[in-house]
Amino acid sequence: MNSIRKICIFAIFCVIMVSSFTLGWQLAAPNRDNVSRQEVEQMMSMLAAEIGRQNEQVQALAASTAGYNNAADMFAAIDDSVVSINVVQQLGWVQDRHSAGSGVIFHETTERVYIATNYHVVQGADVVTISLDDIRTAPAGFVGGDERSDLAVISVLRTDLGAAGIDNYQVAVFGDSCAMQIGNFVLAVGNAYGEGKSATLGIVSALDKEITLDVGIVLNVMQTDAAINPGNSGGPLVNTRGEVIGINTARFGSARSEGMGYAIPSNEAAEILFQILDGGNIMRPVLGVTFTTITPELQDLHNLPTTGVFINQTVRGYAAAQMGLLPGDIITYYNGVKVADSDHVRELIAQTAIGGEIGLTVYRDGQQVSLRGSMTSYHTSTTDF
Repeated sequence: MNSIRKICIFAIFCVIMVSSFTLGWQLAAPNRDNVSRQEVEQMMSMLAAEIGRQNEQVQALAASTAGYNNAADMFAAIDDSVVSINVVQQLGWVQDRHSAGSGVIFHETTERVYIATNYHVVQGADVVTISLDDIRTAPAGFVGGDERSDLAVISVLRTDLGAAGIDNYQVAVFGDSCAMQIGNFVLAVGNAYGEGKSATLGIVSALDKEITLDVGIVLNVMQTDAAINPGNSGGPLVNTRGEVIGINTARFGSARSEGMGYAIPSNEAAEILFQILDGGNIMRPVLGVTFTTITPELQDLHNLPTTGVFINQTVRGYAAAQMGLLPGDIITYYNGVKVADSDHVRELIAQTAIGGEIGLTVYRDGQQVSLRGSMTSYHTSTTDF
């Protein structure tokens, strides 16, 4: 970043020197071009305008690239926002199960401080405590979570924080994950292996990746080579300004790989986290149907007349059943868009607003049938610790 600024400043210097030399040469040559005072003033005005324009460009560049130039400052900017999370599952006569994760403070009210983490970190928890310094702890309560996005919100009473002597916390600043580029420096912070808060430095390795978690959930993520170890889950990935641009969620599960960690982009995470905060759950569009892609092989095997998705069943109370979609129907068009496969239909469903209009063209008993309806929704259920 400093080198870019130096280059720009050097360019301005060159413009000034060349322009000044040209002006001086014209003035020094007696009657060379019969330069008038008005022409000189005009040239000086043009030079001043060019210098002003170049200066504005340098200031804009400095603003866009402003940030800390070392990992220590990046860590200091986020340190008081990151918590270590300790989870206990009470298993009755079996020994209690303990696990660890991380979180980041993203909101506060007069009564509570709210912490973002991964859903899988607190799923099934009976007791959860948090700590900012890995010494003093405070109890946390479950606000809500969304398994499909692997995000959850827990909260801590400010009185409990005060009783524990925890008063140095701050709400993290969320940055624009869409502004990140491959090669940008990032810092992953969290409670790695449950051994306390630590940080690892890396870069953004890839954007808009899709990964499938062990439970079958598909996430859109940002990839980084900053080490994300067990216990880092739920902690922040920060940019050079100390802003949260991702929520660390997973690492590539192979002993043969290094430097493949993943984070949920901050723009997506923030939207879901505040939905959880507002209602304790996430509302998602759902058609209420299961379907299978009609491949050429299936088409030949079952003598199916078209490509699209084959309806296996519909779920009572949701849009598919309400609009008259039947098992055995084949969806060929969704809101005027020709259906490619099952993934395509899921994408189209996700893009439809709850309550939004749905127009389907289906193949049924040798005929094309048009169906219309409105998108229904479901929400994740939540429970307290």
